[in-house]
Amino acid sequence: MTPDEPSLSERFPLLKPPRSDAELLALITRGAGATLALVGLDLRVAYANEEYARWFGTRLEHVVGRSLQELYGEHDCARFMPFVNRVLQGERVQYQRLLCNPDGVEEWRTICLTPARGPQGDVEGFITTALDVHELQVTMKALREANQRLSSHMDNSPLAVIEMDHELRLLHCSQRAVQLMGWEQVSPLVGCSLPQLLGASDERLGLALRRLQVGEESQNRAETCFVRRDGAEIHGEWFNSALTDATGRVTSIMALVQDVSAKIQIARQQQYLANHDSLTGLYNRAAFQGQLELSLARVREQGGAVALLFIDLDGFKLVNDQEGHRAGDEVLRIVAQRLGRAVREGDTVARLGGDEFLVMLDNDVSPEDPHLIGRRIIEALHQPMVVDGRNLHIGASIGVAMHPPLEGDIDVLMSRADQAMYAAKRNGKGCLCYAPPPLCD
Repeated sequence: MTPDEPSLSERFPLLKPPRSDAELLALITRGAGATLALVGLDLRVAYANEEYARWFGTRLEHVVGRSLQELYGEHDCARFMPFVNRVLQGERVQYQRLLCNPDGVEEWRTICLTPARGPQGDVEGFITTALDVHELQVTMKALREANQRLSSHMDNSPLAVIEMDHELRLLHCSQRAVQLMGWEQVSPLVGCSLPQLLGASDERLGLALRRLQVGEESQNRAETCFVRRDGAEIHGEWFNSALTDATGRVTSIMALVQDVSAKIQIARQQQYLANHDSLTGLYNRAAFQGQLELSLARVREQGGAVALLFIDLDGFKLVNDQEGHRAGDEVLRIVAQRLGRAVREGDTVARLGGDEFLVMLDNDVSPEDPHLIGRRIIEALHQPMVVDGRNLHIGASIGVAMHPPLEGDIDVLMSRADQAMYAAKRNGKGCLCYAPPPLCD
């Protein structure tokens, strides 16, 4: 303070009775709630408040004038001297230490070292203050531990965990999410839109997330299917929830995603096995009858026709007996392949069992189509079949039943087609016969 500058008591006239600068300094530092000391270049305490002396369990007069080494001890001094050297070079230093308070309890303190400069700006020592931040440190430590536990749970969860902000921008995701979505790493993706990252995903997920964004729902569920970058088809079951603030505004959205691809694949396989012949891959009887019922219903409502071709192989029993069942199974697989090539696209082919097959024509069926396709089938099955290097020969007899003119009933059509097939066999095999129309009254 220069001689021309007013004293503290002059600048603050409300502080009455007038006190000296020393009294005011003592008053301020005494109630500061922190330890405070001025240390000279000789590392001795030139000034301290009572809180500073209390930390050493002594009175103020026993602290002022003593060196830092005398107060703290050689070991403790060695720990903070690097900070002291920095402040004596003119740098303001702040750090945190775990100290033992006068009651013998450890607590965290924030230490601030500030250069004390003379009139010419030279460093003549430093001011040290220490503020109690123990509760803050304990809270922060607990928060860090909680976050670590939560992060560990997220990464170890079999579910993929994805956190987004209210605009569906990625904030965080678990390692499982990275693997499931086929992302290489998370860091470059933070801030990117999740719908864009997933590409052309199922619209159901987009609708579910939008309902959370606008507050229509607080949680919901959606199923998605998308193709990952490596070509894998991923089916996911999403469990989504929204986090809102005190005003009800959505601040973030969390999604837990379960990979159900294996379950979907198993369900598809089960459905396939339930509807297809295990040997040839063609429709089985039950599935064929279901398709036939749908076609008959469509014809009743919209018009058109349905033709049923009942196919029985000629000479197959001889092949089975002479060549064995393994060769017979291979012949049946070849028959299925040739039937698929002989019919039109959209026609339905099935194996009833044994050496009996069915073909249904239900798209733009003209009166000539059953005969043309039937003759094509007979010709295709008449060609030699190579099995284990041997040419095997079979044939086919076909019975045809059409609605109209026959009644549009599954049992009636299949029975009449079966009867027509036996008529074809009686005519010398390798033939095609039509079921006669019903007699007019």
